[in-house]
Amino acid sequence: MDELLRRWRYPALVGALFLVLLIFLFARTAKSPHHTSVPRTAFSLFWRPMVIGFYENQGTGPGTAWASLVAHARQIQITSPYWYRINASGNLTNDMAAPQVTKFAHSHRSFVWPLIGNSGTDPMYSTSTRTQMIGTIESLVKRHGYDGVLIDFELLAPYSRDDLSTFLNDLGKALHREGKGLGVAVFPKVGITKDMSYPYDYPALGKVTDAVVIMAYDHHYQGGPPGPVAPLPWVRNNVNFALGHIRSERIYLGVAAYGYDWMSSGQTNTVTTLQAQALLKKYGISPTWNAASQEYHFSYTDGGVHHDVWYEDQRSFGQKLALAKASRLGGIALWELGGENPDIWTQLRHTSIF
Repeated sequence: MDELLRRWRYPALVGALFLVLLIFLFARTAKSPHHTSVPRTAFSLFWRPMVIGFYENQGTGPGTAWASLVAHARQIQITSPYWYRINASGNLTNDMAAPQVTKFAHSHRSFVWPLIGNSGTDPMYSTSTRTQMIGTIESLVKRHGYDGVLIDFELLAPYSRDDLSTFLNDLGKALHREGKGLGVAVFPKVGITKDMSYPYDYPALGKVTDAVVIMAYDHHYQGGPPGPVAPLPWVRNNVNFALGHIRSERIYLGVAAYGYDWMSSGQTNTVTTLQAQALLKKYGISPTWNAASQEYHFSYTDGGVHHDVWYEDQRSFGQKLALAKASRLGGIALWELGGENPDIWTQLRHTSIF
């Protein structure tokens, strides 16, 4: 017996120390360095993609954001409903809040960070405006019991760069004092016009926010020429750029659950993944996998009008998920709930933590 104890003493000691280390590391994942309202994977060995699900009010039937949230709430760490816009005076210009969404998300342990967009292209032209905006947002968060906010200011003037950074720095301090989170959606930097991407100072925003969502879609866009919405090489280049300026765990890769239907008539319609699949079934055709972009494509003719469709599906989603894992990003941000192929949730559930 003594010999047996001596033989297993050191392996048992090493095992006990390893168990203590595991408990410590998993305990660290419970909160962000700033506050308690941000889920965070703290150690790369145990990477698991956090999910931000963007939500728009679309009713409650099949294929809606509500149906998706109900089915997958436990896989969505942050629910981000697009309910608000704020103007140059620092006041809300619309309020489409649906309290039942907040209540349901909270009951399934999903944080609620409403998405706040801008009304106008220059909402931060003065210190007083920024102060008013921060007060409005703080009041909104307290009134509805939100866990934070996600700022989505787009098409800003290039000279707004410092104003945006200052605003988010001040807003972050205010929200963090209350234990709330702050995220920001940013345009990609590679393969996009400088005027559109310049207002987003990646190093500055990565320091003052908890989540930087790279909107890595619309490489080809509504009104432009047909082509892949989120070609993988372009997405990878933008992730690599961001990694040079922002800590990886604060980067969330924006992924699309949609595409576009470009028509020879000059019109372009947005189609969700589910709508694209319905078109394939309706016209009895199969999509073509484009190896260069890692995205699906198909064409059809209806009433003499030629349609050219590119869209994201579970296969291209898997490529983006693999990229997020390889880069040890904080997670993904799905635009938007309701349009996705349900298979992506299986992919997320089965993604290895190693």
